[in-house]
Amino acid sequence: MLKRLALVGLILSSIVICPSHGQKATEIFIPIGKSPGVSGKYSVIGTIASFDETTRVLTIKVEDAEHTVTITEETKIWLDKSGIQQTNEIGSPADCRQGRLCEMKYVYDGKTRTDKAEWLKIRVGDSD
Repeated sequence: MLKRLALVGLILSSIVICPSHGQKATEIFIPIGKSPGVSGKYSVIGTIASFDETTRVLTIKVEDAEHTVTITEETKIWLDKSGIQQTNEIGSPADCRQGRLCEMKYVYDGKTRTDKAEWLKIRVGDSD
């Protein structure tokens, strides 16, 4: 009986834990604005207003507001090529060009949002 209970507990915990790990592993393939539970809640979608390569500070314009974040060595940068029906790929800070559509997810320290980016998706291919 105890073994069955432990097995049920293990199965239930894997069901709850695995989807979030699975999404992190596949986030590169999710188009801008389509990330379940993240897009618009923990991320911002807008156009790149500026990027300072020296300080690695990125400014994203969203309607009438601007969001400024730091791109760290840990920030994952992906190129969203879904608009041209190609596979998304890994990008670099050099891809942070003014005017490009992007989605950026903040790094959170517990429930507190920091000024760092966890990941950045940049739309490429439409008019590049």
